[in-house]
Amino acid sequence: MIKTTFSIALLILGLTTSAQEFQGKAEYFSKYIFKKDKTIEDKVDDDLELSALIKEALNKSSQKSFLLTFSKIDAVYEENEVLEQPNAATGGMSISIKMSGAGKKYINTKEKILLAEDEIFGKEFLIEEPLTQPSWNLKEESKKIGDYTCFKAELIIPVTQKQKDDYQEYLKKEEKKPALFKQEEPKDNVVTAWYTPEIPVSFGPNNYWGLPGLILEINEENQIILCSKVTLNSKAKSEIKRPKNGEKVSQNKFDEIQKKKSDSMKNEDGVIIFSREE
Repeated sequence: MIKTTFSIALLILGLTTSAQEFQGKAEYFSKYIFKKDKTIEDKVDDDLELSALIKEALNKSSQKSFLLTFSKIDAVYEENEVLEQPNAATGGMSISIKMSGAGKKYINTKEKILLAEDEIFGKEFLIEEPLTQPSWNLKEESKKIGDYTCFKAELIIPVTQKQKDDYQEYLKKEEKKPALFKQEEPKDNVVTAWYTPEIPVSFGPNNYWGLPGLILEINEENQIILCSKVTLNSKAKSEIKRPKNGEKVSQNKFDEIQKKKSDSMKNEDGVIIFSREE
């Protein structure tokens, strides 16, 4: 009896150690789908050189690669840095567009916390939020992504009160003077995920988590994120480092600071003014 109990204890200890040591990496690439705005296109196309530069900058900024490093209890998601090459064909003039949210994102399911690095015009912030379980709707539909069988899940992200308030503010300004950049009424965002139970961790790209398997694909309204490679239990272990840079704030506080800063840079038409250098 003592021998049997000892064997079971060793087995449990072995399983616990194995879970702690389990680690993997998933490489993703993303692409934004830009909606066309005929009003903006007509104005930009008056300057053919500027139009070409803006379209090129949008295309470059929308195509990014990311790395998710995960264990059983935590994960960090970060952009792979790529050195930009100077564009000599434009005679020294160039346009660079940076998408928001390119900092590290960290999730810990044991401590129930979410950390994310972000910035506002060069000032760094560390956003900290409690981790809440997403209300995924699991579907029976399946498909293959690489070597893995994946299943479909959907998540409805409702419109926030801030989005509603911002839209009402826009409508009031629109009554007085038509805006150059038209805004659509905000609506609930339906996110589609494809996850594989063959990799038993609940993480995924861009802070999406909470499914019974690693998320290999995300489809949002204007973005696609797809996994291109998965590496499990590599001999070269990587430390999962928590983001630490920046002033610590909540998501609501960050949004408040960001809106105040952007509003201070807008003209009467609601357009943020940038200087053009040649």
